[in-house]
Amino acid sequence: MLRVFIHVGGLHTVTRYTQRAWIDIGYEKLAPVADYKTVLFQAGFGASIPAPIFRYPRWSASLWDLTSRSIVLGLRTDLDCLDEVVPPIEHQTKRFAYAKQMCALIEHAGPRAQSLTTLATVQIDQVGRTRGLYVARFDEHTMARHVTGPFVFRPDYLRPAELLLHACLIRLNGCVEMPARPALCIPDPIEKNGQRFVPIHRLVEPARTGFVSWLLRRNTAPVEHPGAHLGIAHESLYTTFLNEAV
Repeated sequence: MLRVFIHVGGLHTVTRYTQRAWIDIGYEKLAPVADYKTVLFQAGFGASIPAPIFRYPRWSASLWDLTSRSIVLGLRTDLDCLDEVVPPIEHQTKRFAYAKQMCALIEHAGPRAQSLTTLATVQIDQVGRTRGLYVARFDEHTMARHVTGPFVFRPDYLRPAELLLHACLIRLNGCVEMPARPALCIPDPIEKNGQRFVPIHRLVEPARTGFVSWLLRRNTAPVEHPGAHLGIAHESLYTTFLNEAV
């Protein structure tokens, strides 16, 4: 299960007392194209009705993409609608809510509830003294740091989950619109001695780093190949990785 914790303040001040919202993202079906069940909790509002995300390709996009879709479904007012549509925000011009700093962490929950591994973080900071104008710094274990350009978020009351949503969409898409679903990362194979191999360099992130780390945990290193500078791995191993790795 993934858990996304949303806090007021910066990453260095995170405690249970600064938490304002959180998201649970659990598997309904573990497969290369997986099904999830998501729930959004917001302080003052409680839990949303659990919402499914069907047929989402694993290891093919930033974890903030899956987070964005979970927030959108948690915010929906029509409980029968599962469209991943960003709810409109009317930006106020005079009186509006703002935060000087906010942050979020994506953590993987292990077999024991207290076993959490941080996979990604974001810190959202006010730009100078301009209230309601923000920049966000994203760090993810399989991707390079990404700092967004300034973006505006000026609602009538403080909405931490929606501020995170807007920051994620700016990071993913450059605008406050939901990007298209990512495609499952399955590169054209390389054949060798009548067998099919996956060229590591043709994998997109996070699949590339995730697959290499998974191989190393199994004491299996990529095989050298002149046409693949990062090596190759047997196609059956990559299939097992997509089916099992979390």
